[in-house]
Amino acid sequence: MQRRNFLIGVSGTAVAGSALLGTGAFSRVESQRNVAIQVATDEDAYLGMGVIDESANSTNFAELDENGHLAIDIGDFDDGTYDYDPGVGVNSDSFTYFDDLFRLCNNGKADANISYQLPDVGDAGHSSLDGSWEAPDTDYDEKVVAFYWINDDGDRVIVDEEQDVPLPVGECENIGLRTVTKGIDATTGEALLDGTVVITADSPEAGEFVEDTGGS
Repeated sequence: MQRRNFLIGVSGTAVAGSALLGTGAFSRVESQRNVAIQVATDEDAYLGMGVIDESANSTNFAELDENGHLAIDIGDFDDGTYDYDPGVGVNSDSFTYFDDLFRLCNNGKADANISYQLPDVGDAGHSSLDGSWEAPDTDYDEKVVAFYWINDDGDRVIVDEEQDVPLPVGECENIGLRTVTKGIDATTGEALLDGTVVITADSPEAGEFVEDTGGS
């Protein structure tokens, strides 16, 4: 209180506003304000992920589940095993591409950098993988699962795990998926990947980031 009185006392010989330092202070204020937060399905959320209706790959292998979350199912997985009927999985000893598998949109308020992270290989990988998502065949250094987009020249641009790719606000990109099964044993009945992929949208201009997961 002595310091506050002193500041008021010198206000006449200093600038007139000095008195505000002593008279405008407060110890506590409680104010009630309305806050509304909406949870949207993946295709309508800030980080929009949805099925591409005009793409056969998307309509055959991608869908929004009962919670509105994007899920990718390339195969016929049921009760922990795969059905070996024709046309239910990717070829062994091959590179397989699924163009336009799902659409990724920046529905937010600022530009964003998009990246993804595969699950821990021990939890979600094939037994042929030895602690890494790299193709087992040593003649290849590609990961067995990777996402990509197609540029204006029609070239597939592979995106490495945890690589940032810019996605301007209001824009969308069709995303594909590539598998590399070099050195994978196709007779074990195990999934190449059965787990959760984390997709991260980092928007520095907005001062926040959103992490989302998509089952595959």
